[in-house]
Amino acid sequence: MSSTTPTTLSLADIKIGEKVMLCKKSMDQKLKKKLLVLGFSTLMPLQVTQRRKGGLVVGIGNARIALNEALAQQVLIEAL
Repeated sequence: MSSTTPTTLSLADIKIGEKVMLCKKSMDQKLKKKLLVLGFSTLMPLQVTQRRKGGLVVGIGNARIALNEALAQQVLIEAL
């Protein structure tokens, strides 16, 4: 059974392969700009493709972006 309200988590909390979207409503402007420069998009789903010691790799379309654990904790997402 799915809930009607989207759940907000950090990027570090999701499982490998789970598709999510960036939570643009509650994101700090400075962090939002940093993520856009790295290649993130608020319009495309993303997923964690790998977890490594100290960080993770996120897939967005055909791109892969590595993030450290501290940054992944700050990135708020919404489960699809």
